[in-house]
Amino acid sequence: MTNEMDKTDQARRTRGGFSRLLLWGKIKVRPFWRIFKMPSAQRWLLLIVASLAIAAFLSQTLEQAPPLYRLGDMAQKDLRTDRDLLVKDKRATEKNMEDAARKVLPVYDYAPSVLPEIEGIIDSAFSVMRRRSSEKTQKGEVEHILGFELTSREFLVLKTYRFNEKLIKRLEDLTAPLMKQGIVSDKELLLQEEGIVVRNIQTGEEVTRRDLDSLLDYQEAKEAIKKTLEGPQTQNVPIDLRGVMAKIINNLVSPNFTFNREETDRRRTVERTLVKPVFFSIEKGEILLRKGERVTEEGLLKLEALREERRKGGTLVMVIGFFLLTGFFVAAFYLFSTKNIRKVSPTNKDILFLILILISSLGMARISVAIAEGLAGAFPGVPLSSYYYFFPVAAGAMLIRVVLNSEVALVYAIFVSLLTGLLLGEGIFLPIFYLIGSIVGAHSVARCDQRSQLIKGGLLVGLTNFLLVSFQGMSTGRIFEVDILFGLLMGLAGGAVAGIMVVGITPVVESIFGYTTDIKLLELANLDQPLLKEMLMKAPGTYHHSMIVGNLAETGARAITINPLLARVSAYYHDIGKITKPQYFIENQMTGNNRHDKLTPSMSSLILVSHVKDGIELAKEHKVGSKIINSIRQHHGTRLINFFYQKAKEQENTGMQEVDERDFRYLGPKPQTKEAGLVMLADAVEASSRTLDDPTPARIQGLVQKIINDIFIDGQLDECELTLKDLNAAAKSFNIVLNAIHHQRIEYPEAQAEGERQKNGGSSPKSTKEAKGKAGKSKENGRKDIKRLGVSRE
Repeated sequence: MTNEMDKTDQARRTRGGFSRLLLWGKIKVRPFWRIFKMPSAQRWLLLIVASLAIAAFLSQTLEQAPPLYRLGDMAQKDLRTDRDLLVKDKRATEKNMEDAARKVLPVYDYAPSVLPEIEGIIDSAFSVMRRRSSEKTQKGEVEHILGFELTSREFLVLKTYRFNEKLIKRLEDLTAPLMKQGIVSDKELLLQEEGIVVRNIQTGEEVTRRDLDSLLDYQEAKEAIKKTLEGPQTQNVPIDLRGVMAKIINNLVSPNFTFNREETDRRRTVERTLVKPVFFSIEKGEILLRKGERVTEEGLLKLEALREERRKGGTLVMVIGFFLLTGFFVAAFYLFSTKNIRKVSPTNKDILFLILILISSLGMARISVAIAEGLAGAFPGVPLSSYYYFFPVAAGAMLIRVVLNSEVALVYAIFVSLLTGLLLGEGIFLPIFYLIGSIVGAHSVARCDQRSQLIKGGLLVGLTNFLLVSFQGMSTGRIFEVDILFGLLMGLAGGAVAGIMVVGITPVVESIFGYTTDIKLLELANLDQPLLKEMLMKAPGTYHHSMIVGNLAETGARAITINPLLARVSAYYHDIGKITKPQYFIENQMTGNNRHDKLTPSMSSLILVSHVKDGIELAKEHKVGSKIINSIRQHHGTRLINFFYQKAKEQENTGMQEVDERDFRYLGPKPQTKEAGLVMLADAVEASSRTLDDPTPARIQGLVQKIINDIFIDGQLDECELTLKDLNAAAKSFNIVLNAIHHQRIEYPEAQAEGERQKNGGSSPKSTKEAKGKAGKSKENGRKDIKRLGVSRE
């Protein structure tokens, strides 16, 4: 029973552990994947991709390897080096190594033990001879010790002289001088050297000997022995004994100086490795191989040097390090720009767009370098750097200025100019050249509402490039040299190409990313747009209201120096949602019947609020652009629908659920840009101005001020950066427009036919006087209103 309970408890613990593991997975794993759904995570992921792309373009590891040629092959194309190279001259280096090895003297091992060994052999042999044993046995033992055979006569001669000590002494005296002088096996090989290093194999001591002629080879040693035996010092030795002595010495003497090839080769190898390689330099841009020429040995050395230089950057650690360096640079640039420059607050879509432009620009630079190298090979008189002035780097900054704003264009210009300069590696002038051209190009297309202005901007960039190259030529004193003159033409043409590129790319960017440029806004401002024509037919009152709001917003935008075209077009489209239910809006109720009379206040407020949502859907359907859609979404902010809220409060029953103000507010958000805030103000002012019975200048001014104050106090302008100065300037511009719309008119008498006047009793003097009185009264009231504003008329 106890065992069963233990097994049950163990099973529960196992299930509990498994359940905790699953729970940990839900807590840890799922949020990890959800991170990539967060906009901030997506933004940093895009920046990582940008870092990888930049590292790929700037890294030398991704360069195309030089072609493989063999000696004598024909070069298929010009090959130009893209960096300074030091090429190892193998022939010169090998010669130096051979010279160094040749200077190493050969090592000969000196064996001082050879002479004692010979003396020991002689002593051992003669000691055997002195023993009393059979002649045959003695002879065999002696021959074994000596290492060679003796004839019976020779052995008999030795035996006759009783193997005495004097004989041994004579043999040793003959051998010792020869061994001390030194005997080598091959003297001819020895004499080829300037000297030798003699190393004592017992003590390890080394001495250098230059007197190589004093050494003997084996043949010379034999002749020396023969000459000594024939000399006066051996005159008392019998001839037959001299022959035996010569045979013993000749057979026992061996070289005591032995050539040590292994040690000699080792020392020579060490000296070879100590020799420094010989290099010759190749400057960046120099042609290594020309098309159609045979590949020489020197050309192969240059190719191998270039291949080795590019191979150096191929290690994984270097690639990772370069990517981290690039990523740190991108992150620092991004954080500084977004935290310190007010208008640099890109969305993820903007970051994606900027990355694509950057990658396209760097890729175009890469391709252009290859083309420039080909042209430089075809026209050797023109330096490669002159072609770099043609690269339309400014096109990216111009496009960003057209699509986004000046601040982002400036940040991009600095970034891309620096990277392109690093890519080309032509010193400090190229980054400055590209930066100034990009800034001028971005400025030239500000408030661009015509595509021809993009071409003009490109020409202005070309002129700037022309001046920069000329200034650079003047600073170096080479203004009239061929490369500077050609650079002037390249810079001028590069600016024009940049403008043409922007003209072609802008519509594509507008279509893909949904950006609303000034050119697009100008197209949307055309009153023949299908959406505006539909509003004119279905909601004419709203159409008229939108046109007036457009004029108000445009005038206000000019007064506070923001984009007037964006403000006007936003106003045109801000109420397009009323097309779906036009009769529920007062400006479209021509018959005087108000449909809201039969609805509850809450239902009426829902209908009014829904026109914002309907407008957004229509705008997306007709692809009017994100800026216009944002203005539609924000033009009411979170304002209160006061009329129906007050009506609901009046109908509120005591004891029932209280009316919640939030149910009668628009959903927002509040205006995020100055243009959207201005549209909100213009919309409210225009609608309220229609309620004035007698729209005099003073009343209009008071109404405008009241509407703006109410909106400001309600906090609707907290997020759009409109200042009090901006509000004051906008109010003044609104007054001017509304006074022009609601100006006083003279009531002209109705023209009637003569017969009709008689039928009706003729014209009434009284009515004429009343008309004049009304006109005079209106004129007098107008003068009073003008005086109230502080303006006098003489």
